[in-house]
Amino acid sequence: MAISFNIKYQPHGRFVTCQRPIVLTAEVTSGSVAHFRASLYRLVNNQFVDTGVNMNAYNDENITDFSLNIAEYCRNFFEESNGIYDNTWCTDIKSAVMQEFKVRMFPVGYTNSGDLIPYDDDFLDTNSFIVIPTSTMASESTSSYNDNIRLDKFVFAGNNNSSVPEPTVKKLLSNMPQNNVIDVTSGFHFYYNFLYHKQDTSGYAKIKVKNDRTPTPDTITLDANYFEGYNSLHVHPMAIDFLNEIQNGATSSVFFDSSGNLTAGAMTVKFEFYNSNNLLIDETPEKKYRLEDNFGCKDKTTFIFRNMRGGFDFFTATGTKTSNVDLSGSEFDRHTDFSRNSVTFGTKRGQHNMTNLWNDRKDTFSIFSQPLTKEYSLWVEELIMSPQVWIVEDIKDHNFINNPLGVEVPMQEKGLVAVNILKGSYKLHTTEKNVNFVEFKYALSENTITQKM
Repeated sequence: MAISFNIKYQPHGRFVTCQRPIVLTAEVTSGSVAHFRASLYRLVNNQFVDTGVNMNAYNDENITDFSLNIAEYCRNFFEESNGIYDNTWCTDIKSAVMQEFKVRMFPVGYTNSGDLIPYDDDFLDTNSFIVIPTSTMASESTSSYNDNIRLDKFVFAGNNNSSVPEPTVKKLLSNMPQNNVIDVTSGFHFYYNFLYHKQDTSGYAKIKVKNDRTPTPDTITLDANYFEGYNSLHVHPMAIDFLNEIQNGATSSVFFDSSGNLTAGAMTVKFEFYNSNNLLIDETPEKKYRLEDNFGCKDKTTFIFRNMRGGFDFFTATGTKTSNVDLSGSEFDRHTDFSRNSVTFGTKRGQHNMTNLWNDRKDTFSIFSQPLTKEYSLWVEELIMSPQVWIVEDIKDHNFINNPLGVEVPMQEKGLVAVNILKGSYKLHTTEKNVNFVEFKYALSENTITQKM
């Protein structure tokens, strides 16, 4: 039986979010179809590979249109990238934030006896699409048509192929406020996140970084050979200095003096995108960061977390930090040794009568933040809600190694320790002068000590 069909509704953009529906529709133009079978393919090493995930598309009111929502299936393929845990500069964390797919659809018809028969040789592939775990709010617009399904306002250097005009205002993959603080003593887990649609294969990008030195700030221009999809830049000033050295031959730092002391109090970062004719076609919003050297306090805690846009943000709490230890375990009560065959009755002085079979320890930490603005405190709520949170800690007895460029990167002893924010612990305190303080608790994801006998 001849069946003709087409893909009526492709993915609604080159970049789509799996936190909103991704609905595909096949339209039957001739023949009788029971439903459609769809197979999910993922891009691996520049080839699309069958994931083994198969779905069915069914019709509803329109008997010729067969639709399915693939968002939930795509969500399972983000990887825990090793680059997140690597404190060197040349790391890639794309697989944790983006995955590229296509869907193969073919009809399932009827035999003359009424049985189902798949026509798996008669298939059509959808356009390829890149999935990002971006959450969008009901109260925001993410396209020129003011919906919150498309990701057009997050895509730079292109229109996202979403069938509506390209928006004029665009966003980073972060809601981080301006003037967030980078503590230069807390390693290199500080990211500037964005999506790049490289439609012009000869197009390129430049990074513009500026410090706040007076009377004349220094501006650095760096080449950026970024690829289509999610991209991130290490915005630690030491990493920026390193790029300036290898690209521009700079012999001195624009953020530190010759003794390694921080001399700049702030920096701004933005990207500029050019086409093959060297014309500026787009640029990211300029983000300003304050720079601090250890804050001069011992109780600071730097949090790294996956934000609601799918990228990674950072926040350093410098308020009050307290800790609590909960101990639990299982005990076994037994008789000590005793024997009438010995003049000492076989006793062992100091032998345990009650034995701890195992002991468990749970460390809980309470944070009461420094004064925050309203915008800042609302952004910190993303930390509270995040499914992936770490703190930056010194890794004891760390062995220093070189990065892929053969350079020994400093502060390698600064590693990530996984933590869980405790549900129900979050509180927002606001004073009469509209000063905000955030309070919450977290526990180590891995208990520090568990001993068993």
